[in-house]
Amino acid sequence: MKDPWIGRSTVLLIGGLGGVCLPEPARLWVFGVLVLLGIRLVSWRPCDFFGRVFRPEILLLGASFLLGFGYGALADRFLPSSLTLDQVEIVGLLKDWNLEQDKAEGIVRVEDVRNDAVAQKNIDVMKADAPADLRQELFGQTYRLTVYADKSGQVPGEWKRVRPGDHVSFRAHLERPKLLGTPGAFDLRLYDGVRGLSGSLRAQGDAVLLSAGEPSLTWRIRQQVRSRLQAWDAEETGVLEGILFGDSSRIPDSVQERYKVTGVLHVFAASGSNVAFVLGLAWLVLSLLPKQIRISGTILALLLYATLCGGNAPIVRATVLGIVVLLGRLGRGRVATLRWLFLAAVGLFIHNPLIIQDLGFQLSFAAAWGIIVLTPRILKGKLFERIPNLFRFAIAGTLAAQVATLPLLISAFHRLSLIGLLANVLILFILGSVLEVGLIAVVLSFSGELSAPLFQVSLWLLAGTNSVIKMLAEFPYADVWVLNPGPFLGLVWYGAIGTVLWGRERVLFILRVRLLRLSRRLKTIAVMFMKRCPVGIRRIVQNLSLKISRSSMFGNKLLISGVGILLIVLLLWSPWNLQNDLEVVLIDVGQGDSILIRTPEKHAILLDTGPRSEKFDAGERIVLPYLLERGIGHLDALLITHEHQDHIGGARAVLANIPTDWVGVPAVGARLENKEWQEGLPPQLINKTEGLRMLQAGDRIDLDSGAWLDVLGPHQVLEGTHSDPNNNSMVLKLNYLGQNILLTGDMEQEEMEELAATGVDLENNLFKEPHHGSRFSLVRPWLDAIHPQAVWISVGKNNTFGHPAPEVLRYWEERHIPVYRTDEHGTLQLLLGKQGMEIIPGR
Repeated sequence: MKDPWIGRSTVLLIGGLGGVCLPEPARLWVFGVLVLLGIRLVSWRPCDFFGRVFRPEILLLGASFLLGFGYGALADRFLPSSLTLDQVEIVGLLKDWNLEQDKAEGIVRVEDVRNDAVAQKNIDVMKADAPADLRQELFGQTYRLTVYADKSGQVPGEWKRVRPGDHVSFRAHLERPKLLGTPGAFDLRLYDGVRGLSGSLRAQGDAVLLSAGEPSLTWRIRQQVRSRLQAWDAEETGVLEGILFGDSSRIPDSVQERYKVTGVLHVFAASGSNVAFVLGLAWLVLSLLPKQIRISGTILALLLYATLCGGNAPIVRATVLGIVVLLGRLGRGRVATLRWLFLAAVGLFIHNPLIIQDLGFQLSFAAAWGIIVLTPRILKGKLFERIPNLFRFAIAGTLAAQVATLPLLISAFHRLSLIGLLANVLILFILGSVLEVGLIAVVLSFSGELSAPLFQVSLWLLAGTNSVIKMLAEFPYADVWVLNPGPFLGLVWYGAIGTVLWGRERVLFILRVRLLRLSRRLKTIAVMFMKRCPVGIRRIVQNLSLKISRSSMFGNKLLISGVGILLIVLLLWSPWNLQNDLEVVLIDVGQGDSILIRTPEKHAILLDTGPRSEKFDAGERIVLPYLLERGIGHLDALLITHEHQDHIGGARAVLANIPTDWVGVPAVGARLENKEWQEGLPPQLINKTEGLRMLQAGDRIDLDSGAWLDVLGPHQVLEGTHSDPNNNSMVLKLNYLGQNILLTGDMEQEEMEELAATGVDLENNLFKEPHHGSRFSLVRPWLDAIHPQAVWISVGKNNTFGHPAPEVLRYWEERHIPVYRTDEHGTLQLLLGKQGMEIIPGR
């Protein structure tokens, strides 16, 4: 690497990533090993292959890696512990504030806590016994504040009048996020930590204005723009604000989904492309001024725009690069852009080490690296020689950014936009025009007459863009869901890119030298081993070595093949990959149920799919990503216990993207024709007798490895109960190696008594509490007859149903049986094997 600062920055960032990602117990051990290696490196004399001139640089690289690893290992210290407080009185300073029709949102910095708040029971919760300790803990922390409309549909009065800079007092429900409970899920704790937030506040009642402050210039500009845009459609103006300022809060989910499918969701991130257009616009507007004033004015424009966008990591990184390019024009005009990209990343990492885990930072950095490094390579291709200059750089830059970010996108979203390159090329110049015309309107927003025509032009251009995006999003296979490839894809992908950039011949030469050294060491070991072997074995090995040595090429090929086979064996057939346990996973889907059963032979059955509402589909947001994260691309069966939305809601999303052999539903006769069943399952499945099975008491579902499912209920269709859907739930008993799990759906007292009357064996090792711990499923004589070792409850936090009921928790506590809840412990994993039963909570 020609620029030593790039190499040092790269090694420091890699060390930081390793320190952040390693489990906490392993960090100290790895750090100790690195220190020992560092001590060894000080006394090491590199061989001729490296040359003595590189020795000081090797020491610097080693020190950079060690510093990065140590600093990254401390990243968790930047995250506050989990905490839940109710009815706590906060005195704070508003830093940002946005008023919507049905709610208000902003950012507040806590300056005092005025009452004796009591911490609710919570795992790894910070205890707040003394008010002084609580004040000290919360003082200076920043929270996301939300004020919801009251029963009349209005935001409480004083909240409508406050502005950033005001000191306010109010009561609120305070919550700092728990640790991540489901692998591959959205990590709210990390998301808040990267953005300098400690958690969230939900106001309880009106506010009291203590003192009025003065809002910032950027906030006044954005509010002025929003008031000017009220004359147009809210959906269109929400998209425009997203493009101008990187604020996607007012963009409907359906619109964001179209942009996501076509691979252009990044336009709402206010990143490098926005800064490039702002730089070009400011440079053009100031073209008549002297060079120094022109550069200074453009830098001020970039800083103002970065402030308008909230100063997020992508905009900071891009702004730094833009300023460096401009300052370079004051000298000889040559700027080490790649060096400054890495130095900007290091600066952001030093400021907040959590940022290296943030997907937005990773994507923006990788995209910028790809545009800087890969675009010149791509432009050298013969195909690009025939493309007009206006489009050459746009296509090459877009392709470079997508190549650089592909493994990150697949690993994070499990989705691949097949139409992304075409969509980005088609809309790049249109959205650039929308941004530049819109920003001119922002500058003129002090006057409605001057800004209105420009906003109208921006919205016309945006309407055309949205039409193109909508058309592209409707193409078959515009994007596809993909399995999690693991780190192997990243290693191969970026290794291939590195080979192309570094030179194939150079890489092959280094590999040959390494393999030659390895072969010499293996021969030395073999000689030492042979001295201790019997004479007969020694002769056989010597004859074999003589045959191999006759052809050096054959020997090299054999060595390479042997190493390759050994790696494949270690990766695919290693002892740590062997698992003979049956796995049951209670996925944390909030207020609902979804249970994955995975057999020792890797067959998968899914029981229920979580809730669905107008704004949230657990099948698409949680269940499907979890299955893909676990490498599950096929289901042997999908079983639905009953028709309530918190169980059947995600079925359509799962069935649309995961091949499934068959779907099982309870044999409830005419009930399958009701609206909930019809809306929950895909229409083509309802009338398809081959793919839909009716299951009733007495049926048996054979799995593999000696495991099977017994269908215990419904024994008959029950009517006139407290809840007929709940009391006609499919009840299953999983059997494996003499151990049993009772999966109960939402059955209540009526179905429980019906099951007991049939005389079926209900004894189990693990009991899934019916109906999320509802009091209507607390039938003491029924429960007294079973003796589980543990109880699972699938429940959402702060749900409006009061689940789990206190009397249910008290019942199991009196019996000294441990209870695991998804709202507290996250996704729950159970391993059943010859050694017994092991429960692994996600949190």
